[in-house]
Amino acid sequence: MSPVMISEPQKAFSKASSRYDRFAALQKEMGLELLAKIPDKKYQHLLDIGMGTGWLTEQCGKRFSKTKTAGIDYALGMVECAKKRKIDRIVQADAQSLPFKEDTFDLVISNCVYQWVEDIPKAFGETARVLKKEGDFFFTCFGSSTLKELHESIHHCVPKGQGLLHHWRLLSKDNIHQALERVGFKKIAVSSEIKKEKFADFSALLYWLKAIGANRVKRNVFIGPRLLANAKDYYQEHFSVPDGVEASFEIIFGEAHLR
Repeated sequence: MSPVMISEPQKAFSKASSRYDRFAALQKEMGLELLAKIPDKKYQHLLDIGMGTGWLTEQCGKRFSKTKTAGIDYALGMVECAKKRKIDRIVQADAQSLPFKEDTFDLVISNCVYQWVEDIPKAFGETARVLKKEGDFFFTCFGSSTLKELHESIHHCVPKGQGLLHHWRLLSKDNIHQALERVGFKKIAVSSEIKKEKFADFSALLYWLKAIGANRVKRNVFIGPRLLANAKDYYQEHFSVPDGVEASFEIIFGEAHLR
């Protein structure tokens, strides 16, 4: 098994694991929509990539009661939480290096994970490797329009010549489809939709991101108190709605098969 490298998002998700389920209403909603897309088949072995606390893995086990369930997550805190649920096998591992033999699973799922993965083709290649030829792959992730209001607010306040980087901004329906094709998936369907979520104010949005462990972004500019205060003013001015502020989430749904 390859060693699990410690990263900033990994630390953040481990730290957030004990409170994640209390704040992850959007992620649970996405998970249930994903589960509804999976056909009623007699799956033998299921893998949940980036299972988090194992909530969705357990829901899958309830629906497919005769299916052996396995889940991986790279955050140790999430793995420890998942161990409290009814899941047959739990492993700390990276989506880019799955610790399973080829042709092990006939169903692989993943919810809200791939926006955090550095090498999407590599991760999809690992999924293809462990998936049986007649197996099914269903997943969700956040696309490039996610939190566009927050990105605009921060970019507007960043000094000229600097920028803000985040790898989920590279995710689109097209590059996901291309990555799936590149590693050998044949029957592919990728769609997206925009969901609007309301928060009490700018600070509440930032607190929510921290609470679920999604506050560690790749950036090449220091976001200090002054820049953050300016971004808050910009956000409140441009993206306020009655009784709060609005944030966009682009949700990408993917389905792929090897034949």
